[in-house]
This record gives sequence, C-alpha cells and structure tokens, in this order.
Amino acid sequence: MDAFRAIACGVCFLVAATSGAVEAAPDDEAYALYRAGAYEAAAKRAVAAGGTDNLVLAARALNAAGYFDEDRKGARRLAGRALDHAEAALEADPDNVEAHLQAGISLALRGANMAPVRAFFLGLPGRARRHIDRALALDPDNPWAWSTSAAWRLETARRGGGSVYGADPEEGFREFMKARALEPDNIAIAYECALRLLASGRPEWRPAALEALAAAMEGRPQTAFDAGVQARARLLSEAVAVGPDAEAAFLDAQP
Repeated sequence: MDAFRAIACGVCFLVAATSGAVEAAPDDEAYALYRAGAYEAAAKRAVAAGGTDNLVLAARALNAAGYFDEDRKGARRLAGRALDHAEAALEADPDNVEAHLQAGISLALRGANMAPVRAFFLGLPGRARRHIDRALALDPDNPWAWSTSAAWRLETARRGGGSVYGADPEEGFREFMKARALEPDNIAIAYECALRLLASGRPEWRPAALEALAAAMEGRPQTAFDAGVQARARLLSEAVAVGPDAEAAFLDAQP
C-alpha cells in the first residue's frame, strides 16, 4: 500500500468513527491513471467520479503535474487547479489530512514558481503553513506532513521570509530527519530532503543530504511520480559529482 492509499484509509476510518459516514475510496481507474503518470486524465476521471477522496486524488494528480512542469506559469496554473479541488474536499471534510496536505503543497508550489516578493504579498507561505500545521495536528506520525513542513521551513527561510513567517531552518532540518526516520525508503521524501538541505548551503547538513540523495537513487519506484523524482535525484547526483558550479546551477534551476 503506498502513502496515498494509507492516508486515505486512515481518513476514512476517522470519518466513520466520528460521524458514522463511510467515505468511498478513490476511484480505481483514476488511481491507476495517477500511478501511471497520466495526471490530467487522472484528475478528470477523479472529478467525474465525485466524492471527497476523489477530489483529493485530483488535487494530488495536478500537484504532481505541476511539480514536473518546467514552465513556471504552467506550474502555477496546475497548482491553482489543485488548490480548488483540495478546498472543495475540505468543505466536505474539514479534517481530511490529505486534503490539507495537498492544499498546502499547491500553495507552496504556486509560491515557488513566482518571485518571492509576490508570493509573500499574496500570503502564500502563511496560507500553506496553516494547512500543514492542521495536517500535523490531525496525524502527527505522517511522514509526508513532516517532509512538507520541513521543505516549507527551509525554502521560506531561503527565499527571505524566515523572520516574517517564523521559518526556522534548524527546525526544518529536524523535521526532515523525522520524516526520513518514519519512511527511510521513500524516494520523494529522500530527494526533497537532499535537495533542500543542499540548497541551504549549510556544510554541517551536507552529509545528511548526500545520504538522503543516495537513498533516493537506490529506492524502488512504486509510481510514475517516484520514477520521475528518482530521475531528478540522479541528475542532482551527477551535478554534485561534477563540482560546486554544476551543483549550484542545478539547485538554482529548481523551484
């Protein structure tokens, strides 16, 4: 069972236990399309199928597409559509952990693909933080929530918003270590940890970053998203091997 199915099952259990309403699992066809990397098709099918979990799946599919979109404008549009679906899911189920995560990710993804001043003016970091905090409050052992929180802290600080939003890089480092401990073989979490720690430029974090990068390359992909992230991990590893200038160029090109 991958992380999305595990989270979805956990959310279904909580809904059933608290309200007596049983939430349907994500549509099988939409989920298969997501796993295969057909993100637009997955989102379309999920929305057509209806229901909270399918809206969350649509948000996740569009965030995945935005993550890989090298056109910043296109990535922002995909993130905006993902946010619409995540917010619609939260209207139906305000305590849906995955919906809060996808809302936070979509806001962070949108902000990462625009000028920092504009992102701060729109309040995107603060809005993303509220969703991440809610996800962590609902599910304190969720590795995706810890990883997302860590990336938010490190990137917000790196982009100049540390004092404004209280983004402490040291806390972000600890959160990445917690996420890695919870799921040491998770390719996406390992890559994000490596990427954000290297981008921070902190020499004391470099060994942990390189260890995470190795884990990202050694993992066994479960989905097309995993495979795509692993391909990026290999490119980052190649840049690191070439030298500081190549590494810096790779890091600078990432949102």
